[in-house]
Amino acid sequence: MSEISEHTPDEKLLRMAAQIAAFFRSQPGEPPEVALAGHINDFWGYRMRIDYLALVQAGIVTDPVLRAAAPLIRLPGEPTEGVAPNDPFTHMNEAEAES
Repeated sequence: MSEISEHTPDEKLLRMAAQIAAFFRSQPGEPPEVALAGHINDFWGYRMRIDYLALVQAGIVTDPVLRAAAPLIRLPGEPTEGVAPNDPFTHMNEAEAES
């Protein structure tokens, strides 16, 4: 039998991101925000990424690693190399923003 969760989808999303960040904080190598963003880019779907970025933009995310990962998160299909930096919230590059 399944239990009904008292947590909102946003709380679940942030708890999951915090758990992943906690793991990467304990690992040598990449900074945890880079590893967290890489994990999110590899495994989270479009809706989860959009919701996460909205929470960061709204100021709900207080953990510095979770906040630092936001600009490194890409939406599916977005180029990751050789392009002007994207705004982490609108995901528009500088040329698109000017038009």
